[in-house]
Amino acid sequence: METSNIALLIEQSINVIDSINRGVRLTSEEQQFFCDHFERQKIHKNEFTIQIGDFEKYLYFIESGILRYWTKEVEGDPDKEITFWFSFPGEFANSYFSLRQGQPSLINIQALTDCVIWRLDKADLTELYETSLNINKIARIVLEDVLIRKITRETLILGYSCEKIYRDLLARDKELIKNIPLKYLASYIGVTPQRLSQIRKKI
Repeated sequence: METSNIALLIEQSINVIDSINRGVRLTSEEQQFFCDHFERQKIHKNEFTIQIGDFEKYLYFIESGILRYWTKEVEGDPDKEITFWFSFPGEFANSYFSLRQGQPSLINIQALTDCVIWRLDKADLTELYETSLNINKIARIVLEDVLIRKITRETLILGYSCEKIYRDLLARDKELIKNIPLKYLASYIGVTPQRLSQIRKKI
């Protein structure tokens, strides 16, 4: 997909998740800005877009592949990785607080598969926020979607509905989920790998 149009990819993705409004239609100027300033990259499995202690410089949009967000245990086993989020095709990704606050990242973002991503420099993103009504609308839609997914996941964990969390992941893209190692899925869901294996057999 070397000729992919990043403006159209983003517009289509936003209009899939935006169920309240009538959708986003980028202006020709906004489309041109996206095409001129987003840089398309291929990253290999296990490569990082950012690591703990680095400063986030980009906003990413995923064309294909999966990114995993993880950190280390503060207490207990210092080598234990805690997976708390995944980003899939059609979604944005970054170390949000590092990007917004200019502070070192507290998280790692790592490719679980070979990925194709588009990146936008922080300075260009700032310019869009200042000049584009649509980019502010897109940001609100994306943040609302992430917040809903996060609250849903945490509510299900508190309610011990781990099976529902797994089913929700499968509903996003069953084939992609097969590429996520069991230990990362179990960490995200909040169960042991053994328990997740039982859930998988049940489903």
